[in-house]
Amino acid sequence: MEHDVEEQQVKISYHAKKPTHCPVCGASFRKEEMLSGGGRLIAKDTTDELRRIYQPSKKAGEIYPLIYSVTVCPECLYAAYPEDFLHIKTEHISTAFSQMKKRKEDLALIFPTLDFIAPRDLFSGTASYLLSIGCYAFHSKERAPTFKKALSSLRGAWLFENLDQKYQNKNYDRLKFIMYEKAIIYYEKTVKYAQTGEERVDAIKNFGPDLDKNYGFPGVLFVSTLLQFKYGNGSVKEERIKILQASRRMVSRIFGMGKSSKSKPTLILDRAKDLYERIGEKIAELKEQ
Repeated sequence: MEHDVEEQQVKISYHAKKPTHCPVCGASFRKEEMLSGGGRLIAKDTTDELRRIYQPSKKAGEIYPLIYSVTVCPECLYAAYPEDFLHIKTEHISTAFSQMKKRKEDLALIFPTLDFIAPRDLFSGTASYLLSIGCYAFHSKERAPTFKKALSSLRGAWLFENLDQKYQNKNYDRLKFIMYEKAIIYYEKTVKYAQTGEERVDAIKNFGPDLDKNYGFPGVLFVSTLLQFKYGNGSVKEERIKILQASRRMVSRIFGMGKSSKSKPTLILDRAKDLYERIGEKIAELKEQ
């Protein structure tokens, strides 16, 4: 029995030896990183939104890899992805510092008791994405802040769904849909900025949307279209049809780019074609109403 207990208490994460220094308030902290291997993660299929599902393991139980992705200063709650954390624009540091109290007050409305020094959990992991959305206002266009907001909104929706599954009747389902609505807006802007060059979308190294696979910019087009199809609204039928027609043209660009390749995996091409058909069916249904 003692061996079984030990097996179930496998460490999930560790704190980096090298401290991180917050560029906003100057605090020093050690970032928490997730451990891999050792039977901790048992990968299953991906959802239609390209999220990887993991089966709880006997050794480590439930693990949510996404909760470790965003670096958060435990003192001032400035947050960003690791590659951007130290690159806040100098002229925005004072503003970011002055908004420390507001970040804490806004977050407390959803999560009254959070501790970013303690090991990450679903609550602090979800909160980290909410914080990052606000903090990317302090980053330059070269860091592709709109895409980072889109990614954080989508991942935040996923984690709110997990919270709703574990703690029902806490309004996490409502917050999930709010995050999806944000994701729709930011993903659409990302596609637009990629066309206009307003932000350095080409400098993004990993488009995700999850951690295990990079689906590239075709993945961005797919996710943007899928979210609009699943969660988008049009107050007037004609408006909704117009939006869906534009979405259908967008998703057709994915399989119109040619055969599958490293940047266009077969999974994306197949799902894009399926989504194209589903949108067409929905448009026909709306026209008949």
